[in-house]
Amino acid sequence: MGQWRGRCLDTGPPRGPGHYSQDNRWWWDDHEQRWFRLTDQEDVLEIEAEDVGGTSLAASLLTTLSSQHGSGYFRFVARARSADPRWLTYAMAGATFPAPRPSPEDVGAQGAWLETQRERFQELHRQLLAEGWRPAGHGVHWWSAIYRRPAIDWDTPPDAYEPTQRSA
Repeated sequence: MGQWRGRCLDTGPPRGPGHYSQDNRWWWDDHEQRWFRLTDQEDVLEIEAEDVGGTSLAASLLTTLSSQHGSGYFRFVARARSADPRWLTYAMAGATFPAPRPSPEDVGAQGAWLETQRERFQELHRQLLAEGWRPAGHGVHWWSAIYRRPAIDWDTPPDAYEPTQRSA
């Protein structure tokens, strides 16, 4: 399994990898080393493909000068919407991959790059699963996966409840 090479693009909830309790009402956060109560609100996320060259003028110049035959570099970005007013929207970006411009949508034109693109997608998918996201649908592109996860009650006292069994 490849190592996650993504990064957070903007401030989001400090939720890291973990697991749900047996009854799916609690979340164990590996970074915080404690349980959090889940709320009845949900965060919703969709994966998008982003042209890295389009993120800034410097990136655009660099990718244009270094690309060959109309190709560019893209990355998958997981964009989330939350009911929590502290972070209404946030995003995580995966590692870059080559693809023909203007979009990685033309699977037939990808050639050997398609395998790399799918690997980058799977890296982001595994990270999202580790952070409690659950697949919930599909958008218009092959990479447009939609995920949902229950929101956490960040004010849960550290000793509020500790489930005795870990869920899978």
